[in-house]
Amino acid sequence: MNETPSAASAVHAYFTLQAETLRESREPVVRREPDAVHRMRVATRRLRSLLQTYPGLYAEPPLRRRRLRWLATELGHVRDLEVLRIRFAKRLGDERPDWFAALAEQERLAYEPLIEACSRERTTNLLAAAGLMAEAPMFTEAASRPAADVLAPIVEAARLDLEESLAAIASSPDPDGARHAARNTAKRTRYTAEAALVLGEAAAAVAADAKRIQNVLGRCQDDVVAIRYLETHAPDSPVLEREHRAHAKHLAKAEAVLAER
Repeated sequence: MNETPSAASAVHAYFTLQAETLRESREPVVRREPDAVHRMRVATRRLRSLLQTYPGLYAEPPLRRRRLRWLATELGHVRDLEVLRIRFAKRLGDERPDWFAALAEQERLAYEPLIEACSRERTTNLLAAAGLMAEAPMFTEAASRPAADVLAPIVEAARLDLEESLAAIASSPDPDGARHAARNTAKRTRYTAEAALVLGEAAAAVAADAKRIQNVLGRCQDDVVAIRYLETHAPDSPVLEREHRAHAKHLAKAEAVLAER
């Protein structure tokens, strides 16, 4: 008969994977490799989520959420521009108007402070803290309890947070902002459930549902960001009308997905 896994062993495997991704991403980011910024940013977010959601498992963790937030912000300056550039490149085909060239140059210049940030002692210490916590974690007494006892209530609380966030969209005076907030809640819920997949189908279902919500609301938010950028930098571009049509389509899809719940 298999021994029931502890809460610590279940969550820490997920933590270790994210810490390794974080460490391995620094050099690719410095070399400006495609998707490296995205991978490193997601790893920082997942680690932050774990430290926020499962604080009772680790005793005096050397890795701090505020330092991960700083790194995620530095990465975000490049990633947000990268997302827009890739999106508009697909819309434009072979055409490269001046406003697009300016966007690409803005992204190129944004790499300079990011590369400098990656070389700072602050980042080196952050990666070292993540590695130390992955390799030699200090767990609390609660961490030795069965995973089902400790993790299931946390996953359920995250699921309820997501439901509350989704319910708030309908009455919000700022639906775009409410959808964006719900998307962020969906991310946290997804990461919480993914770290607790040892629980079986219940956690897997929460993770899958949160991922779906994250994706459909994410498309809506990407539309909003693209439209705002074009309204400021290229209001006469025919791409703007295409973005409005895409947004209407994605809003309808999101509303349909939420109505099914």
